[in-house]
Amino acid sequence: MSDELSKPLYNQIQEYITELILSGKLAPDAKIQSEREFSEELGVSRMTVRRAITELVNVGLLVRRHGSGTYVAQPKVTYEAREMVNYIQAMNARNIATTSQLLEFEDMAASRRLADLLGIQIGNPLYHVSVLRFANRVPVILERGFFPHDRWPKMEEWDLEKTSVYDLLTSVYKVTPSRISQTVEAVVATDTVAQQLRVEEGFPLLLLSRIMYSEGTDQPIAYSQDFLRSDYARVHFDIQLQDIGKPNNP
Repeated sequence: MSDELSKPLYNQIQEYITELILSGKLAPDAKIQSEREFSEELGVSRMTVRRAITELVNVGLLVRRHGSGTYVAQPKVTYEAREMVNYIQAMNARNIATTSQLLEFEDMAASRRLADLLGIQIGNPLYHVSVLRFANRVPVILERGFFPHDRWPKMEEWDLEKTSVYDLLTSVYKVTPSRISQTVEAVVATDTVAQQLRVEEGFPLLLLSRIMYSEGTDQPIAYSQDFLRSDYARVHFDIQLQDIGKPNNP
């Protein structure tokens, strides 16, 4: 453990455990020693150990599992906000092994809410698509999309497990999106979503809601909701300071 006596003990313990993780001596998903074991090994109080571990949980290096113990967190993938429209491409760029599973593909009638979001009439036919994305064999993203039939003709003919919606739009339908309106919020997994992402009900997720608009007409062409496991993903936003204070364009 560090001999820098000027640092608080809990900081020294943080650095000690962090070094074990970064050096690979504690691998991802490995269970760490108990507070009592650390306390006896390092000759400090359990309260000091608990504070150090709590700090490492707060920064995402460790994760507590109720009734089981504390584990080394899985490394998170940082996505740029602009990458969120094409996860396959984003994960391939990071050399992450990617597979997909088509969970749902069905026709449905547009509800009032979906009609408003997509600028169509209530009852118009939509494709409803759910795809589960895997990274290194772990289910990390659940994509749910709603696509008007007239803007995505014969969508059922394409392999959505191997093709992203963005690539399908630009390469097959020859439509260039002009802009994307996207929101990010913290949610918890419902029973259905938890089963699909293989987490516990109530597990913390990031929800990205997105409307894609076509070039020229600026017409909404797709609405999607993507659920990201918070233990595997984070989103980075790069904001141009010169744009702060300018009014938003409609």
